[in-house]
Amino acid sequence: MIDKIANILTNPNFANFAMNTKYTVTTESIFKATGRPAAIMLDKNVDLDTRKYAATKEGLYQLLCLGIYLTMIPLVFKKYGFKIAQKILKNDSDLPNFKDANEYLAYAKLASRKKADRNDAKTLAKISDNLKINDSDKFTLKEHLLNDEKPPEFPVAKGALELSNLVGTVIGLAWIASELSNHILHPLMRMLGFEKKPEKQSGININS
Repeated sequence: MIDKIANILTNPNFANFAMNTKYTVTTESIFKATGRPAAIMLDKNVDLDTRKYAATKEGLYQLLCLGIYLTMIPLVFKKYGFKIAQKILKNDSDLPNFKDANEYLAYAKLASRKKADRNDAKTLAKISDNLKINDSDKFTLKEHLLNDEKPPEFPVAKGALELSNLVGTVIGLAWIASELSNHILHPLMRMLGFEKKPEKQSGININS
């Protein structure tokens, strides 16, 4: 049993998963969206209607936060965070002039594979034919992928992406997602019949 757990923990795919902010936050949010409502429903010291209300609200809140987070990270933080890193490290061999974060991710996906498994036409097509580490390199990054046993991995590029994801996590979940969810959550709860629409208070005119 211990050997099986050790094999999982030392597996490169598991390590990559654990070091990816987006994957870990997504996994955590899914567990929260299922685990917390389940724990609430198991609390027999609270009446059933209250438990249903609290469990539904908690589950919706976590799913809304996750949806907002997954929308913001690729559209905002991944895109612009990577561009900022490129400007800071311009002409640095540790971060080639990738067109965008998606091109780097396509390269990194292939670089992590064994040489025999890198001839993936669909993923290779996402990488520019002329992209090099720098002008002095005789080979393109595609050629490195197809010919080198261990092509360059560019950890600075990965670090830039992870930093962008981390900043997005803090800003997205701690602030933006929380604020937006508060505006979306109550209409959803009313639609599901858990809350009543606030009654408009009619003005009272007092004639002296």
